Amino acid sequence: MLSGLLDSFAALDIPPGCSVRFLIVENDDAPRSAATVERRGGALPAGPLHHVLEPEPGIPFARNRAAREALSAGHDLLAFVDDDEVVAQDWLVRLVAGYRESGAALIGAPLYVMPPAPGLGWLQRRMHDCIARRHARKASRKGARASLSGTPGVNIVTNNWLAETSVFGEHGIWFDETMRFTGGTDAKFSVDVKDAGLPTAWVHDALAYEIIPPDRLSFRYQFDRARAQSTTTFRRKIDRRPASRWSVLFTVPVKSVQALLLTLSVVPSNGRTLLDLAHACGWIAGRIGATFGARSRLYETTTGG
Repeated sequence: MLSGLLDSFAALDIPPGCSVRFLIVENDDAPRSAATVERRGGALPAGPLHHVLEPEPGIPFARNRAAREALSAGHDLLAFVDDDEVVAQDWLVRLVAGYRESGAALIGAPLYVMPPAPGLGWLQRRMHDCIARRHARKASRKGARASLSGTPGVNIVTNNWLAETSVFGEHGIWFDETMRFTGGTDAKFSVDVKDAGLPTAWVHDALAYEIIPPDRLSFRYQFDRARAQSTTTFRRKIDRRPASRWSVLFTVPVKSVQALLLTLSVVPSNGRTLLDLAHACGWIAGRIGATFGARSRLYETTTGG
């Protein structure tokens, strides 16, 4: 998947007045992706291409390593996408134009889904369709709420993201490394930026696309992902206000009824409710687990190749 991202980087249009450096941060105990990067000869058409190894396991460590690299090189802006994505040719032009127009310290943009790979089974195709629709709905909702003038009610996450490096260097806001494997550190970072009074913005036409590998198209993977996200979100609420744990007495029964209705509709809908069912079941399991002290470890195991 990293090769696809590098191909899309190679085709990028570059914003006027910008110099660009591409950085791959590998979060592993050995540089297993180094050869993929080195085949590019240390450069892409728009600028140099570098690879660094961050051996401390956990996504927030990799993200903070990228920020430290940007600060040490004297860069003004840092943009993130994930290694399982590709970007549109005008992605960076649109992102930087939105930054210049808004003056925001943190920018978000939508994520859509690439078409499915050939040879998928029925369940995988249905799950892929569900995920694609969900991404499109999320992009539409965020676009309706957020704009260049602000992002009320919208968390800006790192699958399509740009920030001033001053957020790290001057304001001291970093990804929370205590949340090593839980996920959700980018959402927390977004909240921390807003709490610090820094402006945020949304660029609706800077497009990135996720490539979904077959091993993420199972009901079990989507359930585990939803459970981890639910656990992380609810633990954060409980840590802030312990009495909130008792809300499960009301929310879990309601969600359980929803899960039952989704189960009954899987066949009549030709699988259109599969993802919603996985998420509902994961939400329930995450809420119950968090109530009894569980914490997510979703990103302890890497998937997707």
